[in-house]
Amino acid sequence: MLNKKPIDSYSGTVVPFDSLLKVVDEVHEYGVALIIRGGEPLLYPRIMDLLAYIKSKGMSLSLETNGVRLKKYAEALVKLKIDTMIISVDGPAEIHDHVRGVKGTFDKLRESLQELEIHENRYGYKIPRGITCTLSGYNYQGLGAMPDVVRALGVGVICIVPYYFIPEKQGLAYEKLMREKFSCEAYSWRGFHHEESGVDVDLFLGQLEEFISKLGELQSYPYMAFTDDEYREWYSRCDTTVHQARCNNIWGLLDVQPDGNVNFCVDFPDYAIGNVMESTLYQIWHSDNARRFRELRTKEEMPVCYRCGAKYMG
Repeated sequence: MLNKKPIDSYSGTVVPFDSLLKVVDEVHEYGVALIIRGGEPLLYPRIMDLLAYIKSKGMSLSLETNGVRLKKYAEALVKLKIDTMIISVDGPAEIHDHVRGVKGTFDKLRESLQELEIHENRYGYKIPRGITCTLSGYNYQGLGAMPDVVRALGVGVICIVPYYFIPEKQGLAYEKLMREKFSCEAYSWRGFHHEESGVDVDLFLGQLEEFISKLGELQSYPYMAFTDDEYREWYSRCDTTVHQARCNNIWGLLDVQPDGNVNFCVDFPDYAIGNVMESTLYQIWHSDNARRFRELRTKEEMPVCYRCGAKYMG
């Protein structure tokens, strides 16, 4: 997984483009898929060069985007015939813009998808796509309206995901564990720091019922297939295991950061098990750092793991 995070969080070190191509070559050798995600990958200056190279290898390619810059690249993406596109949407226009903090972002997303459809009709290829909606205290009251939003955007698949929240006590416990076990400073939890979820669970479950009732022909992708009781537990506290404890990432995923550091944790990438500018992916996968992390994570969940959605991947 090539993960595009804000460059200014990496002390100015960014993987050279040629090194990215070597990563692609090695991934191709092993016959696995690539997910290009972010941050926002369409901010990367050479994103189309990278995507074109991946597709030239005949590889399966998924792109995750907020859609704001999609209009600029719509024709090129259709011509490349990328395999999957995941678009993040936070709710109806007013809620989406409020969450994004910029008025007009929903309209830009809608215009981008309209532009995409124009080129799909022109070239006879429709990019399979779905919408992901992360549900927090800022937008959960718009969940019931999401099926209509998805239809209006011309998409047929939606995935709803409960957001992560990490109280300070739990975050500091994670920092302590990472420092003691891996001599690693752990900062990532602070991006998810909330003392409470901000979600009234009864109101949420009412919105969820409305959401389900309006799905009709739409497909709701069961990425985190929670029961009502599991949703209640997820949003009411954050120090319990919900649905599953096992993390699939340590056995089936590598996440590459902009500085070349590689980890298993898509959203909590504090501990690097290697760097693509120094080692091959094979060497990194079998490294001592990888082994140590797998051993710990197999035995127990870390404090941030209780409210991490990445462990449900795969």
